[in-house]
Amino acid sequence: MQASRVWLGLLIAAGVLLAGCDNAQAPRSATAPQGQVAAEQPSAEQIEIEKYNAYVDAANSGGNFAAILDHRRTEYSKDLQSKNKLSEYYLFSAYDISLLRDNLNKALALPSPMPDLDAPAKAMLVALDKLQPVHSELANYAASKGYLSDGGQKARAMEPALDAALEGVAIEQAKFYDGLAKRDEVNTRQAFDEAEKDSLAYYRAGIVLYAKQSMRLSTDFFQSAGAEASVKPFEESLGKTAQMIEGWHKQNTATGPGCSVMLSRLNQFVGKGREAIDTARSGGYKYNEQRQMAWKHNNPIEHDAKFFGSAFDDVINDLNSTSCS
Repeated sequence: MQASRVWLGLLIAAGVLLAGCDNAQAPRSATAPQGQVAAEQPSAEQIEIEKYNAYVDAANSGGNFAAILDHRRTEYSKDLQSKNKLSEYYLFSAYDISLLRDNLNKALALPSPMPDLDAPAKAMLVALDKLQPVHSELANYAASKGYLSDGGQKARAMEPALDAALEGVAIEQAKFYDGLAKRDEVNTRQAFDEAEKDSLAYYRAGIVLYAKQSMRLSTDFFQSAGAEASVKPFEESLGKTAQMIEGWHKQNTATGPGCSVMLSRLNQFVGKGREAIDTARSGGYKYNEQRQMAWKHNNPIEHDAKFFGSAFDDVINDLNSTSCS
């Protein structure tokens, strides 16, 4: 579950790559009085783009509540279950709640209907409203170090409510990430299909399309511990990504260290995926008692998922920031 969360977080962050709208000044109307500019109503397409971008902002801001929940369960489960006095206790930032809530409200205020995103966004807002008062009370308790006064009694009493509220937000956030990821892939596919074949724009869009597709398919691959049914589509998508990288490299005449780094990171992304497939096929993801201690300290599935996700993050960062065509 952890890897899926990261990839979805890392997949949504990449949505800004193809998102954007024209903020140019509206043209002067022929019928407008001299010295005035007629207000031009945005088109349905512009509103849709604006709303999509607002949802991207919501995905990029605020907390990743599945990660927050997982961290708290790991950090405090033993301490809160024991009767020992707590020596520390803290809450995540209130901005994790408010930033997400503000951006969701901004997106929902725009009229373009997006059922795949509007429904989980509304459900997230309901869940955030349940989380906020619990968080506020415990945040004050943590900031005033109340756990040093009562030994952690209030933390033990309220942590189950916090856990349930966090889980409620995390469930709806996962649905939101999934909907935005699917919509993002549609947008990327459109950019690829509309680009001139064998052009730099074509290969660049293809890299984005198939890299994102590979990330999505890798979710099933890692969650199934490399089951063969999940390997084939993942492997084919990585192969298409590699073809786009090769085409981009042949067409790109730009030079300089930045382009070399970008090429290296593109290939590293594909390589990490292929390494994971090779590990799975060679039995490296099969758990047994002899590997119990080794897996406890270094689970190979979590390890490979983490580094594959990190390689994807590097690719998207380079595509967003590099001066290479």
